[in-house]
Amino acid sequence: MISKILLFVALLTSGLSACTLKAHQPIPAILPDNSSEARIEIVDVVSKALGDKKVPIAQDVFQESSRLLLGPKPLVAPNGTPVYDASSPPALVFELIKQGESCLLRRLDTMQTWSLKTTLCFKR
Repeated sequence: MISKILLFVALLTSGLSACTLKAHQPIPAILPDNSSEARIEIVDVVSKALGDKKVPIAQDVFQESSRLLLGPKPLVAPNGTPVYDASSPPALVFELIKQGESCLLRRLDTMQTWSLKTTLCFKR
């Protein structure tokens, strides 16, 4: 009888621990419409991550996707077709993630992560 109780307690404890760990795992997130303050903060973080280089970022950043891709502007042929050069560097990718109650911005090539002041992000 005591061994059954101990087994139950052990299973309950491990189950609760697994739920707690899962609750704090980072998950892809997006921002709600009209989150201009969050966008200003994201532009600032991305700029600093790129050595204070100013990068144009869309008004609706992270509203449709949890990822922001930054790459060189493609060349355009005279007929209007984009031309991609195989030697151009790969796009830099930033991902908006939610971990617990926090919104984080992570650069995927370096895995560098910044905590954002905004808490508006939600699970994608």
